[in-house]
Amino acid sequence: MPTKPSTCYECDANCPIQVEFDDSGEPIAVQGPDCPRCYAQLDRRNHPERLLYPLKRVGPRGSGQFERISWDEALDTIAERLSATRDAHGAPAVAFFAGYTKEARPQLQRLAHAFGSPNYLTESGCCFSATMVAEKVTFGYKIKTTSTVVSPKTRCHLIWSTNPRGSIPPFDTHGLVTLKPGRRMIVVDPRRTPMVDQADIHLQIRPGTDGALALGFHHLIFANGWQDQAFLDQWCSGVEAFRDYVAEFTPERVASICGIAESDLRAAVELFATTLPAQITLSPTSTVQHSNGFQNHRALILLSAVTGNLDREGGNRFFNDKVLPKPIELFDYCRNSLPPRIGDEVYPVWTKYWPAGQSMLLPDCILDGRPQQVRSLLAMGINTAMWPNSKRMEQALGSLDFFAATDFFHNPATLQADIVLPAATSLERPALIAYPGCAYQGELRYRRPVVAPRGEARPDGEMFLELGVRLGMGEQFWNGDLEASWAEAAEGIPEEIREEVYTNPDGVTVYAEAIEDLVEHGFLDADRLYRLRGFPTASGKVEFDAAELRAAGHEGLPIYREPAESPLSTPEIARDYPLVLTSGARTKFDTHSQHQYIQRMRRAIPNPLVEIHPRDAEPRGIQDGAPVQVSSPRGAVRFVARVTERIKPGVVHCTHGWNSANVNELTDDRHLDPISGFPPFKSSLCEVASIT
Repeated sequence: MPTKPSTCYECDANCPIQVEFDDSGEPIAVQGPDCPRCYAQLDRRNHPERLLYPLKRVGPRGSGQFERISWDEALDTIAERLSATRDAHGAPAVAFFAGYTKEARPQLQRLAHAFGSPNYLTESGCCFSATMVAEKVTFGYKIKTTSTVVSPKTRCHLIWSTNPRGSIPPFDTHGLVTLKPGRRMIVVDPRRTPMVDQADIHLQIRPGTDGALALGFHHLIFANGWQDQAFLDQWCSGVEAFRDYVAEFTPERVASICGIAESDLRAAVELFATTLPAQITLSPTSTVQHSNGFQNHRALILLSAVTGNLDREGGNRFFNDKVLPKPIELFDYCRNSLPPRIGDEVYPVWTKYWPAGQSMLLPDCILDGRPQQVRSLLAMGINTAMWPNSKRMEQALGSLDFFAATDFFHNPATLQADIVLPAATSLERPALIAYPGCAYQGELRYRRPVVAPRGEARPDGEMFLELGVRLGMGEQFWNGDLEASWAEAAEGIPEEIREEVYTNPDGVTVYAEAIEDLVEHGFLDADRLYRLRGFPTASGKVEFDAAELRAAGHEGLPIYREPAESPLSTPEIARDYPLVLTSGARTKFDTHSQHQYIQRMRRAIPNPLVEIHPRDAEPRGIQDGAPVQVSSPRGAVRFVARVTERIKPGVVHCTHGWNSANVNELTDDRHLDPISGFPPFKSSLCEVASIT
């Protein structure tokens, strides 16, 4: 059978694949990595519920009553309604949102800013960006992206609330799962993940107490003289104030806060601090999706600095920028010429580093007009399940003057839309892909469509260019030519490799200039870039006491604060909702809500599950496999109980991303992190009751 090369886009790993075709030219199989998401691509493309034609709402919002219309009517309607909002209320009253897929973000952001609105928003308002900003403020560099890359020199791995078997391709064969004998491992997680089975120590903390645990590590490191004092003296700022602060976090206190054994804490710190080099493996979200997540993450990543493991082979390496496409999204124009973005007023440290507004504020903007009023919305891949207290976001979408969305399937968000547009899948659309890779190495490739879109589906990026044309900006939007927009972006790639990026289906490997800089200056070991460039922070050093945070009115030290809703901070709520609710653990059978419709995925995980410990299940009369109701001060949702000793007593974990059982209808939207605006998806309160 004939095949064509492509890349998978069921997560952001962009794994290379081969698509197999029958004699009629229809794709019939995908050859690629051993990942169930990879094989689900054809299931999505051919799914009977897939959206294939533009739709106009003809019934009440939320009713699901739509009728098919032409593309001309759909695009003309969107252009007219967005223009009417701009004319009546100003361009910032129109917001533009990008969820999954991410490939058309440059075209959508360009549309927002050329239209005159600074209010381009993304799903990164609750994913990854807070870890990046915390790392930039503290080190001037990112380290999360490189923290899952295994080095042969690492002797101790500190796996902090992430599970490579479920979240990092190639899953069961990831380097962290197949470590050579002699490596030591500590796992921090409220769940007993498969990684725990190969760990020396498991610190099963109460969700949201990561900051206290990290500060407890620092306390013992200083108390025992395990710090790298020479590195601290030369390359760090604010260490003495930090050392004074962590003196409060004694092993006894930390063990009590986190709900762990003091002996396990002491053993873990000694193992980590004395088995060098040591590497911390980080999640993009687990430490920051809390009401104090930004500072918790800072406390954690400073462990790599205090032990001298920062940007050293075997430790936590800096992520260095490589060759990238030319920016086409007009963000510089937004920053220099447009009014403030949503979030500039509340989270200026976050918006300084992230090229979008804070999407978690969108319900407030729509319903309350704060910090800005939003009246119309154009969205790509939006789902209310992404917002805490999701029913409020659903209410917000339903109250907009105008709302249009692109997607593959209907979901609770699209049911509120006035116009719904059918999106082409990754097999049906072109894209210029820049894969970030590891510390010094990345990849560029151009993916061509291998098959025509089904029905009248179109690439999201093409839709946004067509809207730019209809709004009178044809030349700025390549007269609607999506390939031309990617060609302009490709102008940022050096000419000597640009052709290969387009012609080589395996892509082109690119390298960071930092390697050459180190070698040119006589450093034969390609690490410790700070020896050459220092740290691009306010002080030029690692910021234990961050001047940038203090200037913005925050604490400069990574102060620990109890979760805004917890057994300790809100005992009056805990009387009715005594269990700690966490969510968001990944599996290889889904990426958020994107695979709910795929039957082969549902065979692996057929039900939305709540994990509950036998000690909590027994007095509530809850049986394994039985239906239960999980409730919080925000509402109640039905799940299926999984009674298991793999969850910490007093804690329950709910799967996320189910439209039929949306855990974020239960999560708190009123106590966002004060620096990043991230919601506390992973630490609030709930109760679980059997359904008879």
